Amino acid sequence: MIGVLIGIVILAIVIYVGVLIYQQRIRRQVVALTTKKESMVAIPLKDELALVGQLSLTGQSLERYQSLQTDYADITTNRFPRIDEQLNQLLADARGVNVLQLKKNLDKVTLLVNQTDELVQSVQEKLASLQEVDKQHREAVQQLEHKYQDLRKTLLAKNFAFGPSIDGLEERLGQLEGNFDTFTQLTQEGDHERAADVLSQLQDDTKQLDDLIDTIPPLYKDLTVVFPDQLKELKAGYQQLSAEHFHFGDQDILAQVTAIEQHIQENLATLSDLRPADAQVVNERIAKQIDQIYDLMQTEIDAKQPVEKNLDGIAKFIAHAQNQSHMLLNELDRLGQNYTLDHHELETARELNEQLRHIDGIYQQDVQTLTGKTATYSQILAHQQQQEKDLEQIEKQQADILKSVAGLADEERQARDTLQQFDFDLHSLRRQVENLNLPGIPQSYLDYFFVVRDEVAQLATDMDQPQIDMERITKQLLIIQTDLDTLREKTEDLVDSSQLAEQLLQYANRYQTSHANVAEASQKASDLFEHQYQYAQALETIATVLDEVEPGSYKRLEDAYYQRKGTDKPHRTTKD
Repeated sequence: MIGVLIGIVILAIVIYVGVLIYQQRIRRQVVALTTKKESMVAIPLKDELALVGQLSLTGQSLERYQSLQTDYADITTNRFPRIDEQLNQLLADARGVNVLQLKKNLDKVTLLVNQTDELVQSVQEKLASLQEVDKQHREAVQQLEHKYQDLRKTLLAKNFAFGPSIDGLEERLGQLEGNFDTFTQLTQEGDHERAADVLSQLQDDTKQLDDLIDTIPPLYKDLTVVFPDQLKELKAGYQQLSAEHFHFGDQDILAQVTAIEQHIQENLATLSDLRPADAQVVNERIAKQIDQIYDLMQTEIDAKQPVEKNLDGIAKFIAHAQNQSHMLLNELDRLGQNYTLDHHELETARELNEQLRHIDGIYQQDVQTLTGKTATYSQILAHQQQQEKDLEQIEKQQADILKSVAGLADEERQARDTLQQFDFDLHSLRRQVENLNLPGIPQSYLDYFFVVRDEVAQLATDMDQPQIDMERITKQLLIIQTDLDTLREKTEDLVDSSQLAEQLLQYANRYQTSHANVAEASQKASDLFEHQYQYAQALETIATVLDEVEPGSYKRLEDAYYQRKGTDKPHRTTKD
């Protein structure tokens, strides 16, 4: 029981202490809110309202000012007293223990103080804004008035520099001055809301007029001074060049000058309409057209000297190429009677000769225009430059053709010498085989020999034709040389195998009575030798059995054979 009482006492003490602490906190917050309210009171809104009220505001600006006066009255006659009342009541209530009610009242007065502070700040900022706008507008009046005076002075002092644009510029200036008067009146009346709208448009229009005054004079100067002077110079230059018999092909310079003059007049009308951007584009086009005419005339002037200088050189070049062409055609005609020309040499030479005739025709026409003083020098110079390139190419092709046929006679002589050597080699090989006194010749060897013989005979026939095809002859020579080398190898094989086979058969006689296998192999080899003419097989047959009876005998006899013959042993595969 005593413990419960102690607990209740302690709880009561804790609650009491908590209430005291909360009451103290409430009082501190009341002090803070009171201080914030006093700082709002200290703001001199009344004085600022009085200053703005002296601006003689009208229209929307006056309506804004009156709204701010209403806000100020609400702040001073309503909000401030309510704040004081609620703060005093909150201090009185802080002595009680109704914590929930205290919290609710504190939140309420805090919200009121904060809203009032925001309203005070807004009123102060808007009053400052009205003062700043009034200041800016009055400064703008002075600046614009000074600007218009400068623009007016420029138009009056330099009206000659604007040409047909002056009327439009002065009209623009008059419109601006009318708008400026409206702006000035609104500013003086204090209707800054409407004045601001007028000022924005006024500033844009003023900048546009200022830009027009800056950009039009140089464009007008080009159209009335620079371009006409250049066209005058071009006309005089054209007259002088025409008197000196210069011509310009299909370019009508005077018509181009007239067209440019028309463009100038049209562009002056564009300036009169105050469209300098469009006029700038046309001016640039006119300047480019004038430069093109200058370039055209200068091109003809520059072309005259090289044209006259090149005449003699081109004539000699053409004559030399024509002489070369005549010699080439004659040489090809002569060679064509004895040789077949397989690479269209004659057709190509005739085409080159036709090109020369065309080049000479253009050259003669150019000479006539020069003589008749109707020449366009740049065209003739282009002809000459192309003629030099074409003549160089023609002479190169002529030289290539001559080079390709120049060695035909030498090739023929060499081919006949080679043919004679082939015939000698065939006879030599035939005598070599005949001297062996063999019982017969293998058919395979005879077939190959006759093939080579026929090839040599065909070559001789082709060489005796009225027109020799040296390209075909050269191919035949290569084929025959290869086949003859092969025939020579076959002949050597025939000689070696037949001689060795004959020697080994004689050597085998010593073993025929004592070795039956030797007798049998000798019989077989003799048949191959005497009746079938297979000398290599006969050699292999007897050599194999001799090495069985007397190992190394075949190699010894073979080495001795080649030593007597005085040649190296050829590579041959045989059975051991």
